[in-house]
Amino acid sequence: MNIIDRAAFGEHIRRIRKRQKLQQKDLVDDVLTQPLLSLIETGKPGVSEDKMRYVLKKLNSSRDLSDFYIIENDEENKDTGEEIIIKLNIAENLIDLLDPDEGLEMIRKLDLSDDNPFIVYSNYLKGKVFMHKKNWKKAHKYFHDTIYNIQHQFEDLAYSNLQAAAYHELGIIAYLQNNYREALACSQRASMCFLPDGEREYYQEMILISKAIYLQNLNDIDGAQSTLDEMENIIFPKERNHRKCFSKEAALNMYDVRSSLFMKSKMYKQAIQYALKGIELARIDKMYNRLCELWTTLGKIHVQKNKLDLAQLCFETALKFEKLIDSQSLLSYIYNQLGLLYSKSRENKKAIDNSLRAAKFAKKANNAFRYCEALIMLGQLYFREHQNDEAIQILNEARELSKQHSFQDLKNRINLILGKQLVKLGDPNANKFIREFFDDYVDTLEGGEEKMIRRSIGEPPSG
Repeated sequence: MNIIDRAAFGEHIRRIRKRQKLQQKDLVDDVLTQPLLSLIETGKPGVSEDKMRYVLKKLNSSRDLSDFYIIENDEENKDTGEEIIIKLNIAENLIDLLDPDEGLEMIRKLDLSDDNPFIVYSNYLKGKVFMHKKNWKKAHKYFHDTIYNIQHQFEDLAYSNLQAAAYHELGIIAYLQNNYREALACSQRASMCFLPDGEREYYQEMILISKAIYLQNLNDIDGAQSTLDEMENIIFPKERNHRKCFSKEAALNMYDVRSSLFMKSKMYKQAIQYALKGIELARIDKMYNRLCELWTTLGKIHVQKNKLDLAQLCFETALKFEKLIDSQSLLSYIYNQLGLLYSKSRENKKAIDNSLRAAKFAKKANNAFRYCEALIMLGQLYFREHQNDEAIQILNEARELSKQHSFQDLKNRINLILGKQLVKLGDPNANKFIREFFDDYVDTLEGGEEKMIRRSIGEPPSG
């Protein structure tokens, strides 16, 4: 949802091309056509970000596409824009999967002005709300507002494909009112303005299958068959080395893992992009476990960025789907992350409550690793609350469990926590834990112990 100053980008490309004494035709290849280069240099919409990055790379420009983001060039607006993006994504999840009214309330609280580019997304989501409520008149209005916004105000948002999406939804409204010709006309408009390299690429298949249905209802069998052929060519291209369809579980797992890896490398922008893309796909296919994993990953990213309010919003969004999650281990993980967040903000009571929930779900799932994690956090929180006996008892339980299951990294953490806290309390048993931590740590460095375990959020996809 970044807004690009395409005029500034086009001027940069034109200037650097001329400096290298190149003509547009000199840059033409399998990716770039001369008309496309003309669109880029004149600052016209409709060119994907990937192609814009490709031109920068081809010209060996030292600049990055993010240098031309309007919102991100303004540090004050950067944080606001990031927060709006997250809240709009939460609203869409609520609208599609839980409660349209709750999603609508979240959109209204954003209170976006008509000159804010995010009004395009806001109007589109309001249209979806009233589609769910079968209020065709209001849905029709907001989808038309979306189209008008892009055509007359924010041409740069053509890449979002919200114009095509809005036309598609208008077609459905017409179809449900038995106006098949209007439905077909909307579907054709959707196809015309859909950008294959843009966002919400899944709409292409929706537009085509809907078009085939409308043609069938109009007794245009040849047209319907031709549309289905077009759709099949997109899903199953003739190039056998290109496989577009693959396991949805594997795809979502890939987005989650990539997001987590970018987060660990502190490449937060890329981490957020992958998490949001995975959330979008999980929402479309109603894959609740993966959806909640990805919202939790997004929350962790914002914890690392020290945006705790936004992180809390992400974790709480994941837990809105609690009744739809069939993994007790996943619930334990989410509650554990929320507990860590409250611990970080020194809200000890809330942190303890969530840690207890994390322990409960881990025990139900018979997941010893998650259970140990929850006990460790509880022990630390009880020490903070000066409930020393409870803390020592809980940490000793976690210590025995970590030894039993060879969770060496967890055992090291427990020994370190107990050693440090018992030193503060003047307890002579502190030396035992410190010594064991030291011996195990040295053993690990010397390669004598290879049981250091780091668990990521997701579980491998099953066939």
